[in-house]
Amino acid sequence: MDQDRIVQIARAMCRAARMDPDKPPAIQAIREEMRFAQADADASLLPAWRYFQPEAAAFVARHRLRTKTA
Repeated sequence: MDQDRIVQIARAMCRAARMDPDKPPAIQAIREEMRFAQADADASLLPAWRYFQPEAAAFVARHRLRTKTA
């Protein structure tokens, strides 16, 4: 369940950054938009939304923690 939500949020974050979630991002786009992502040859083959996955997972974890304590 959480994994589906993480993917959905990561794809939305990608669209908000004006990147196509299904296409591999250009190396320049990775460097400009995702400074924390490491740009290497293998990583550039991943769909763009995958670069937003760690932040989406953190968002889901924070939201889950917030709703459990409320």
